[in-house]
Amino acid sequence: MVRTPLPLATSLAALALTGCTVGPDYHRPEPVASNQWIEQETPGTLETAWWNRFDDPLLTKLVEGAIAESPTAREAMARVMEARAGEAAVRGSALPAVQASGEAVRTRLSENGELPLKSLQNIPGFQREFSLFDAGFDASWELDLWGQKRREKEAAHARVQAAEAGEREAKLMLAGEIARAYIEMRQAQAAETDARTVAEADAHIARLTALLAHAGEASPMESERAAATAGQSRDRLVQAETLAKSAAYRVAALAGRPPEELITELTAPAPIPSAPDAIVTGLRSDLLRRRPDVAVAERQLAAATADIGVAKGDLFPHFSLIGGIGQQARNAGDLTSGDSTRFVIGPTFSWPVFAGGRVRAGIRAADARAQAAAARYDQATITALADSESAINRFLKARERAETTGTALNDEQAAFTRTQALATRGEIDRLMLEQARKALVQARNIDAGARAEQALAAAALFKALGGGLPSSS
Repeated sequence: MVRTPLPLATSLAALALTGCTVGPDYHRPEPVASNQWIEQETPGTLETAWWNRFDDPLLTKLVEGAIAESPTAREAMARVMEARAGEAAVRGSALPAVQASGEAVRTRLSENGELPLKSLQNIPGFQREFSLFDAGFDASWELDLWGQKRREKEAAHARVQAAEAGEREAKLMLAGEIARAYIEMRQAQAAETDARTVAEADAHIARLTALLAHAGEASPMESERAAATAGQSRDRLVQAETLAKSAAYRVAALAGRPPEELITELTAPAPIPSAPDAIVTGLRSDLLRRRPDVAVAERQLAAATADIGVAKGDLFPHFSLIGGIGQQARNAGDLTSGDSTRFVIGPTFSWPVFAGGRVRAGIRAADARAQAAAARYDQATITALADSESAINRFLKARERAETTGTALNDEQAAFTRTQALATRGEIDRLMLEQARKALVQARNIDAGARAEQALAAAALFKALGGGLPSSS
């Protein structure tokens, strides 16, 4: 057995275990923001699966189905898988690499080449043409003396976490967009129903006015004006039908389903989803830890900070341990002979003594990317706070407006009921009844818009608060 002393390799291995780590250590930034909401807060535990608060089974089905298997969700999950694979590759690069190799070649040396074959041919055993068989293993391990590999692993892990937060952000955005589109679809369908009622009322008014004009109790101008109004109402009905159908197709697209699979369910009559009366906002200080877009920016900042250390590692020598062992012979039958054993072992190093400023330029570039990531994080926190405050304000004002329009609708309904009773007793004509019906429809349309706005504001607030989804994939 051949014993080879390796004092240098042993020393390098010890250094690898106790070496320094280049580049700055990352510390999560603490945003300078008040813990108190500017708008009215509602203490408590944040909602989970907030779409259930609208008490609409079809909306819940659409949102949960899309989060589980829509193309948008699958794309976000694929980005997570890509980042995890990248992290695994980085971790693998820090481990020793072992490679098996083998060859069987036939070589013929040129008489007119660099070697003086005529003089070599007099050497016993020399052959101009020969075979060579070789099989063995080669290994190498780059020692992480300066912590460059550790920084690479830090950066890769931070990017995995950023991708996971990005997946949550994509799903949260998808849930919010489906809720918004669904509410707008139900509002458009309610508007279509109201437009049909108005068109029918205007058509009836036009017929009555024509009869009165024929009897001399109304002028031809009044009859013509009533007919024109009826025509305009029919046009608005066609527009409302188009908008309602388009809204249904938009919901199907967001849900990641072919429209033919959902159109029957989506166009079936259903009310506008009811918004909750109150939404828990939680602590303002928790918002920035909960919002996935802020988490994405923070993890990207962590990765960019680690990248500075990766770039700085190129300033220092790279030490590696290499080794190889195998069998080599001119005859295949001699490969198993002990005399055919070959091996190589020892340390190597490389050091970019001169690279035209490339290494330091790379460090400056990495530092600039980290500064840009810090700016994006700061902007993400500012946007999250402003977005949430705005969403709270919008919800509170929408709730207040919905209460007002609801009261007005009740008053209009009572007025129409009295008008209907008078028409039944013959105390007023049918024209007044149809005008009252139109006024009721208008009030109902205004109230539907207010209720839809409250539901939209609720969905926007849920999304702005960043809750409702699990914290990890």
